[in-house]
Amino acid sequence: MPTKGVLRVYSNTELDAMEQERLDVERDLREGEQRELVAIDLLAAHIRKEYERMRWHRNKFNLPQRYLECLRQFNGNYSSKKQAEIAQFGGSQVFAQLTAVKCRGASALLRDVFLSEERPWTLEPTPVPEIPDDVSKNIDQLIAVEIQTMQQAGEAVDPSQVDERKQQLLDAATKATLQRAYDEAAEAEEYLDDDLREGGFYQAMMEFLMDLTIFPLAVLKGPEIKRKVSLSWTNGELVVKNSPRMFWRRVSPFDIYFSPGASRIEDADVIERIKLSRKDLNMLLDLPAYRQDAIRAVLRDYENGRVDYFDDAETERANEENRENPYVNDSELIDTLEYHGAVKGAWLEEFGFQEIEDPDKDYHVTAWLCGEHVLKVHLNPNPKQRHPYYVTCFEKIPGSIVGNALPEIIADAQEVANASFRSLVNNMSIASGPQVMVNEERLAPTMDANTLYPWKRWRYISDPLMQEQQTPVSFFQPKSNAEELLGVYRAMMEIMDEVSAIPRYITGNGAASGGAASTASGLSMLMNNASKVLQNIASCIDDDIIRPVLEDLYIIKMMTDTQGKLRGDESIVVRGVAVAAAKEMDRMRQIEFMQLTGNPMDMQIIGMNGRAAILRSVASKIGLPQEEIVPTRDQLKIQQAQMQQQAQLEAAAQAQGAQPSTGGNERLSEETDNMHIARNMPGGPQQ
Repeated sequence: MPTKGVLRVYSNTELDAMEQERLDVERDLREGEQRELVAIDLLAAHIRKEYERMRWHRNKFNLPQRYLECLRQFNGNYSSKKQAEIAQFGGSQVFAQLTAVKCRGASALLRDVFLSEERPWTLEPTPVPEIPDDVSKNIDQLIAVEIQTMQQAGEAVDPSQVDERKQQLLDAATKATLQRAYDEAAEAEEYLDDDLREGGFYQAMMEFLMDLTIFPLAVLKGPEIKRKVSLSWTNGELVVKNSPRMFWRRVSPFDIYFSPGASRIEDADVIERIKLSRKDLNMLLDLPAYRQDAIRAVLRDYENGRVDYFDDAETERANEENRENPYVNDSELIDTLEYHGAVKGAWLEEFGFQEIEDPDKDYHVTAWLCGEHVLKVHLNPNPKQRHPYYVTCFEKIPGSIVGNALPEIIADAQEVANASFRSLVNNMSIASGPQVMVNEERLAPTMDANTLYPWKRWRYISDPLMQEQQTPVSFFQPKSNAEELLGVYRAMMEIMDEVSAIPRYITGNGAASGGAASTASGLSMLMNNASKVLQNIASCIDDDIIRPVLEDLYIIKMMTDTQGKLRGDESIVVRGVAVAAAKEMDRMRQIEFMQLTGNPMDMQIIGMNGRAAILRSVASKIGLPQEEIVPTRDQLKIQQAQMQQQAQLEAAAQAQGAQPSTGGNERLSEETDNMHIARNMPGGPQQ
């Protein structure tokens, strides 16, 4: 029998309560949206205020101009003011690019340490690993079985033997556990290195090392999460994945701002000025922690880009970096500020952060501000509450984030070298030919005094009023000061070697001459002293970049790892300095080996091919072009064949009673040619 539905009837009181509940929810939503808008305005104002404070501090100490001067000096360009002074004086505007040579040499040495086949870091397990509980139980069970077996056989059980047996098993288990820990640490090292390679860490390090030799500071950032499109094939079908990955990148010193009072970058609030394209913004859609409505508003409001947040040096910087003028912005990029610093907990509560325990406390956040739109706000997940920026300098100044750049260290010598180089070119051009003095009043009307060519005839008119007729055209040769100016130029190169502590011979850019560098042992001592500076810079990179980057990556992987690749007791060992010292030690040992084997007895053992291999290895270690110095194996074979042929000719000559001579065959051929010529001359001897 079908059932009939029941219609529920509400009283007026119940309907009024439901309506009031709906109104309360709508009011709460409006108030929540209003509070969020207020929080957004407060956060945006806070970021702009911090940016202006950091920018004022940076401009007060003239940091953008310092960056610009270093970049100009590396590129070999004069400032507009200097160009005007040179143009007013006249003459050449050549630039002696010695700074670029030093910077490239220093970065090459650092790349040889940190980007070679041998990693500048490693993971090591704990030196005293704990034996797993199941292994300890198995040992106890094995001891119990052995005791029971002895008792059943009627043998007496000696407690000391039992303890000795147990210690043997524990030692074997400890050794096996330690070996397993080393194997797992090697596996974990590959696991971390895979993330570094996939995230472009080593490419970023290459650019970072170049910045380190050019600017007063160099910045590496990461990891930052971005989406990466990856392609794979499954059962013959293409599978496209757009998944978030960790990335590292170099940050230009022009784009980084930090708290004025901080002496270490990890203690500072940081703002990075970034330029986003519409493609970048579209990639941020649907990513967690980004405000989708704000991103869409930016895409609508700034269709043609947005130019904001830059310093007065931006136009000159764009010229030095071969980029478009930021005021033009044909690329339609959108200026954005990325803020890493403290924000009041009360503001974050209005954003809906449930993690806020104390509204009066400051919390470390990451926020993006584009115009009036806050694109992103999220709490820093790093347990150490550290931002992802790592900074170091070529020459550190205690108590300061900014140090001394290599171009600044050699700036005075570079300026004098430029002056001597310009004077040298000007003097060479003036002294390249004679100067001509012409009395145009005494020249014949048909004569052209503006042209000069060989065998020219000068016609002139005599002056009856002058008692002594003077020559209307005379010549004189300006003095050439090329040698003196070249001496000044060479002196500046030597001064650069001293003040930079990066000699030419350590980078293979020039041969050392004179003094201790003229001998192998003296050159080895000089290079050993120069390598101390390299090791000092490598130590700064170890402590300020490699170690904190790996520690933060290790923490992230421990918090997110689901594969069990990490044990948690591994220790990160950074060995950039050790690699630099080891390379120097290997180089010195190779030079010593080359000297020890440079005797006739050893030469008979190693032969020419062995000696050539030693020379190639030593030349490559000290940066010399070994392919230009040491002959190839094929060239050595040809030389050996020629030497054997010459020895055979000398032996044949000695057998015939003639004096051995290295040029006998050449003279014999020459005599035959002379006889042939004489027979063909008129009146010559007939055949």
